[in-house]
Amino acid sequence: RSTGATGEDADDGIAVGETGGIDFDLLHIKKGHIGDIGASGERLHTSASKIIIEGSGTYYIEVSESIVSADQAIPLIIVNNKAATVYLTSNRNDGSYCCEFTQVIVLAGIVHIGDSNIDTAVQTLIISPRGNRAALVNVIIHEDCERFKATTYKMSIYMSNGSCTMDSGALLIDLRRGTFTYGTDLAGSPETGLDIETLRMYGGTFYWNPDDSGDDAYIDNAYLFGGAFNAAETINNDRAKTLGKDGNSEIFVFEGAVLDIANGKGNITIFAGAALWNYGGVITVDNHTQLGISYDTY
Repeated sequence: RSTGATGEDADDGIAVGETGGIDFDLLHIKKGHIGDIGASGERLHTSASKIIIEGSGTYYIEVSESIVSADQAIPLIIVNNKAATVYLTSNRNDGSYCCEFTQVIVLAGIVHIGDSNIDTAVQTLIISPRGNRAALVNVIIHEDCERFKATTYKMSIYMSNGSCTMDSGALLIDLRRGTFTYGTDLAGSPETGLDIETLRMYGGTFYWNPDDSGDDAYIDNAYLFGGAFNAAETINNDRAKTLGKDGNSEIFVFEGAVLDIANGKGNITIFAGAALWNYGGVITVDNHTQLGISYDTY
């Protein structure tokens, strides 16, 4: 536990093979702590049962056991300081071993999940800024942030406000308010598998720009109860995408919601057999688009 006001940094002797990989019941970095813990080349390796970060430094936390070749989990990590920058990574995440974060809750701060060439497993991410103040939280989810060992999974995200950018596949995105940007320009290193199984929107703005080199990124099912779904930006608009992945997929656009897929490229399609339902929402498509229309017979 870090108590009182201190500016001391801890960036040596904290990795596996040194004094790292330690189990804690609780690692609590309190508000008075203004130093840094870890660095990009020397992360704090731990398998603490719970981590609470309320300090205002930069923190590199890597879930790990005391040896490299072992599964491990940090069940809960909470970040709660707008002046904190936190990097969360997995020491192992492959077909043999997985070091994972079970639940990450961000109340305030800048949080990076994954980092350059570090595949990181997070099961559930909750973005819930204190007082519903969007400016308190910014989350960046890097590439390949999913569990690769059986049983595999992709991340589920529940976001009540704030900002989030993601370049990994997702099991669920539940957006209430704020800005969620799905996909950035990955330049010479585009990804594959940038798919979303379920999207639920009640408000906010969702940008759909996956830089998927397979030109086959999809959203399986979407429920737009409100907010603005925007796939009309120029970023990565050369990448083909589909709403739906099979004949059982459904996209619902309810009153108060906007679905804009007019990106000027004509490469956003509805999967053959999938259903796009309009229940009073606004749907915008490119010019020269051919639509097949049928009516609900309920």
